[in-house]
Amino acid sequence: MLYTAYVAVCLAATPVQDCNKDTALNWMVAPGTYDLSYCMIHGQQFAAASGVVKDSDVVKVYCRALSQKRASREQ
Repeated sequence: MLYTAYVAVCLAATPVQDCNKDTALNWMVAPGTYDLSYCMIHGQQFAAASGVVKDSDVVKVYCRALSQKRASREQ
């Protein structure tokens, strides 16, 4: 199964468990699809290379399977 990485960049004051699409300053979709283990790594690399993340920001990577993306579009 292939996954897409989504990256939430939140303020430093945001607890990591509360960092999500609704609380993020920036919500980015990393290009490409990967197996689950590499999805997390790719998401972190994408965030680091984006130029959007500052030293004090909280970054949280979400990996969603392609089948989950399709199912959410159909609803």
